[in-house]
Amino acid sequence: MDQRIILTVRRLLFFSLLIMMTIHSIGQAEDEQIPVTIHYSGSDYLLKIVRNYFRSDPYQNEFGFFLKHLMNDPILVTKATKLKTDTSLFYFQGVYKNYSPYGFLADRTEVRLAEKELLIDDSTSLKDTIMVYQLLGISYNGKAGLESVKNEFSKFNRHYGKHFITQSSDIKQGAEIVGVTEDYFIYGLATSPLTVAWIKLDEYQNAFIITLRLKIK
Repeated sequence: MDQRIILTVRRLLFFSLLIMMTIHSIGQAEDEQIPVTIHYSGSDYLLKIVRNYFRSDPYQNEFGFFLKHLMNDPILVTKATKLKTDTSLFYFQGVYKNYSPYGFLADRTEVRLAEKELLIDDSTSLKDTIMVYQLLGISYNGKAGLESVKNEFSKFNRHYGKHFITQSSDIKQGAEIVGVTEDYFIYGLATSPLTVAWIKLDEYQNAFIITLRLKIK
């Protein structure tokens, strides 16, 4: 693996983590940076989004069945798993062969499922864990690929945004805006169950990312 690929992987992991944690920093951003549009509940549309994009649906069956289905998907060509221990949380990553559920043809489609800590009470530092489920469509086509992921992001928001409460924010690298996230809220839930984003990883690679946040009961 050459140095450019290593740098790209690190950037991708950094930006994915940034998207996962965007919900925690929303309250700290300035009002003009996060426009808010209020719409009606989107529970049914959330299920539709999952069916349209994800091969393994976490809402159809018990979590164990979903996890088995995900990890044993026959079109996953590479997989990496880190089991939960006393010092680390669960993490799974895979790359699909010939899977691109987008309006553009992704050069690489990845899926990730990671357990993350969530602070639920600032005063007591009380923490819980959620599962973060991500689908990443990556384009290798430079400026054309950047336009592809931006267009997919815009199309997604036009189609589904009116059914949710939405909040948007920029992703910055220094002074440069390298992406935008859109958090989708459902009335009555404090945490956004869905985030979509476009991200410029480098001059060659760009990504459209869908993130689900799941609470196991």
